[in-house]
Amino acid sequence: TKTGGVLHLAAFIALHRSGTPLNRDVIFMATADEEAGGFYGAGWLVENRPEIFEGVGYLLNEGGGGTEVDGKVNFGVEVTQKVPYWLHLKTVGEPGHGSRPRTSSAVTEMIEALERLRTHEFEPRIIPAVDAHLKGIAAGHPEPWRSRFQDLGAVIREPGIVRELQEYAPGLHTLTRNTCSITRMEGSDKINVVPPEVTAEVDCRLIPDQDPEAWLAEMQSVLGPEVEIEVIMGFTPAVSTTDTELYRIVEEVTREGFPGADFVPQVQGGFTDSHFFRDLGIISYGYEATATPQDDGGRVHGNDERVSEASVRKGVALTLKIVNRFVAQRSIMEEN
Repeated sequence: TKTGGVLHLAAFIALHRSGTPLNRDVIFMATADEEAGGFYGAGWLVENRPEIFEGVGYLLNEGGGGTEVDGKVNFGVEVTQKVPYWLHLKTVGEPGHGSRPRTSSAVTEMIEALERLRTHEFEPRIIPAVDAHLKGIAAGHPEPWRSRFQDLGAVIREPGIVRELQEYAPGLHTLTRNTCSITRMEGSDKINVVPPEVTAEVDCRLIPDQDPEAWLAEMQSVLGPEVEIEVIMGFTPAVSTTDTELYRIVEEVTREGFPGADFVPQVQGGFTDSHFFRDLGIISYGYEATATPQDDGGRVHGNDERVSEASVRKGVALTLKIVNRFVAQRSIMEEN
């Protein structure tokens, strides 16, 4: 994120200027293309410049941070994420003139298939990492969610619960099941021509322990045999352990900066470049030392996306403190 990039760069510069003796190298890496999959950014570096990552043990990246709900701050550190599967769909049919509509065409078949997908209810399922996250933030939410989050797996299949959660907290709802968003469609380039083929693209996110082949079989069943499915992009899931000194330092500094805040590991609904590095065995945490009002979360990629200056300034100070405690030589830490 833009905020995370600023926090890390400012902390990196401040660390360099301080001249603090370090117990390990600290690398600042800024890459492009993450929104499109990262293959020409982080993915390219992993593939073409592997020497950069030799000996690297830890990574701090985007993906986690704080949310303020009714005056209560909840912090999450991303340790794994839903797995993106981007699909390209195609239907084919007999072309013709728009003045002579047929009973079926590539267009009508795609519309009907996408409507089946839109109304399909993927089965909700609470995996252990999500259960731990919800339990950790439950106290910061009003009833009935405070009680429900203590054991959401026990009630998630009750009628209406999934829809209620989607309306109350879309970011938490997405952690409870596989999801798909229809994002692109393309057909004829002329208004009076029925095209021979229609394409659509769908952004799907899978729960980390989902078997992709079983899910693709479900998708084919939902869309129908007339729809060709091509996987544009799909990643492998991976989880970073929380039993590390860096994780403990992140928690310690966060609690100092935000007294009374909840602090839990979390599953990220979106994806970041961290999966490239987890595949290399690098322990990667998604964390930004800022707390954002819950209502502002919906502004991401939308209207009036923003973060306050005060939040950024505080975030830089906390990020620098985390890095200092982890990388400064022990003798220096003891003196200070």
